[in-house]
Amino acid sequence: MALDPSATEGTVSRDLLYRSLFEHSPMEVHIWQLVRDEQGALLTWRLVEANAAALKAWGLRLEDAVGRTAGDLFPDADTVATLRPMVEEIMASGQPLQWERAFAGAQQIFRMMSIPVGDCFISTGFDVTAERQRQQALEHALQSVTQATLAGGVGLWDWDLRTNEVHYSDAWKRQLGYAPDEVADSFEEWRVRVHPDDLEPTLAAAQASLEDPGQPYDVIVRMRHRDGSYRWILGQASVLRDEAGRPRRMVGSQIDITERRRLEDRVREAQKLESLGTLAAGIAHDFNNLLTAVRGNVSLLRAMPLAPPEADGLLKVLEDATGRAAALTKQLLTFAKGGAPVREVASIGELIVDSATFVARGSKARCEFAIASDLAAVHADVGQLSQVIGNLVINAIQAMPQGGAIRIGAGNTRLGAEHASGLPAGPYVQITVADEGGGISPADLPHIFDPFFTTKPQGSGLGLSTSYAILARHGGRITVESTLGQGSLFTLFLPATDAVPRAPAVPCAVAGTGRILVMDDDETIRVLAQRMLERLGYAADACGHGEEALALYGRARQAGQPYDAVILDLTIPGHEGGAQVLARLRAHDPQVVAIVASGYADDDVLAHHEAHGFRGRLQKPFDLTTLSVELARVLGLAPSGGARSTA
Repeated sequence: MALDPSATEGTVSRDLLYRSLFEHSPMEVHIWQLVRDEQGALLTWRLVEANAAALKAWGLRLEDAVGRTAGDLFPDADTVATLRPMVEEIMASGQPLQWERAFAGAQQIFRMMSIPVGDCFISTGFDVTAERQRQQALEHALQSVTQATLAGGVGLWDWDLRTNEVHYSDAWKRQLGYAPDEVADSFEEWRVRVHPDDLEPTLAAAQASLEDPGQPYDVIVRMRHRDGSYRWILGQASVLRDEAGRPRRMVGSQIDITERRRLEDRVREAQKLESLGTLAAGIAHDFNNLLTAVRGNVSLLRAMPLAPPEADGLLKVLEDATGRAAALTKQLLTFAKGGAPVREVASIGELIVDSATFVARGSKARCEFAIASDLAAVHADVGQLSQVIGNLVINAIQAMPQGGAIRIGAGNTRLGAEHASGLPAGPYVQITVADEGGGISPADLPHIFDPFFTTKPQGSGLGLSTSYAILARHGGRITVESTLGQGSLFTLFLPATDAVPRAPAVPCAVAGTGRILVMDDDETIRVLAQRMLERLGYAADACGHGEEALALYGRARQAGQPYDAVILDLTIPGHEGGAQVLARLRAHDPQVVAIVASGYADDDVLAHHEAHGFRGRLQKPFDLTTLSVELARVLGLAPSGGARSTA
């Protein structure tokens, strides 16, 4: 509607002004007249007038809407029932009322102002359905973000650079052990909790991010927890700037990565341990070759006549020393790499006493033993089992720095199917090691067998985890019980066997006849092996690698003088090892008799030599007696009777 410019100020021009405002307003405007019953009770209301915005929203023409009641115009919205209390309120009070209602039938939300005028009321406002839907979507998104940050342990902070106030989320406070009301909204709350060594670098990173929009704030910082410990925190943030590019706020997040750092440290320790294992394996191999030379030559000296009277005692010292050195290299390799157990049927009562006594020697602790006289045999690697006993005794000694009794027992037991150890039912040897120390806290008890877990400042955290692994590889289990102030009790279970332990080694070398081929990369071992074999009565040849062994073996067969047995070193640097060479030999002679020799105590071929085609094994260092007995066994020679002794 156009205004008449000639109209004078007064009633007509004011009416035109209001009429124009009514018709062209972007808000819905509609006027309703009340409809009452004979007693004056409100029944409904009838449309008197509506502007273009309202009619467009309703999808109606004015002539089709005027005079109709709200129920007729909006039959699905239940308008009268929804709005009657509001209409009655404004008519009774005579005051305008702002309201917002959702109409289920129409699936719309209106925000309106209703004004009473006589027996009518005017309502004006907007359909805010789309706005409310966006708001609900935003709230849902915010709830999702909040839940995600809570689930992920993400702490949030918002730093107002103008006021220096920092708002910390509840999750941020909980990360450091505080309740929501225990941390104030100030920058100082963050500053005082940062590790002194990390404060300046972190502030420098924040300053760089504030000065350069392209510089991200991404830091790892240590922050003090309420319990006094420091937690590793990953912090990331963005800077919010005004239109001129000036920083106004810095908002960020932080995650406690302490456990991740610990895991990374453990991985690094494992990598170091793997490197140590590789180094230890090489050292053990070379050292065992040297020990073989010493031990073998000592055994040759023993077999020679006309030695001075005092030679026997000196040679015994050398033999004992090489035996202890060999045991140490084996323990080093088992500690560093684990190692497959080289098992034998053994009675371990004496081993338990010897291992514990050796470790406790020189300490303030004393060992008290209760070993059953009828202790069953076990199928075990006695070297690894000795290491387990030693680890547990060391642990007990460390638990009693002022000294005390270490009570060590061993006996036979039978476990049922539901035993707490989780082991299969059957007969076992049970070994117990108890101390009188301060005990293990309930919080630490579930972790004591974890690799690298230790409560000792100088501890490696490997002794108990290594022991656990050794028992597991033997089909056994180790458990612990502890009470603070009352000490700890470690219990070991090893499967018992009815097999009879092998008789002690024959006290003198067993002679034999035949041709033997030796392959070893160490010239000293080759020379020693030939001497020992010749001393035993064999004819011997030696070579340094597989190609030579194959050539010698082939020529001997062609000449009609085949070798009765071959002794193959398991590892030949730069060439095929004993297992590969044996496979090639068997391709030409399936009946080849082979013995594997190695200074690597952890190799599976040595532990399960028969599965790899070998008839026997020689663990370096070996001596004349060990060599002769193993050869006699694989060649079917009796170690007594028809065979002659070289002694």
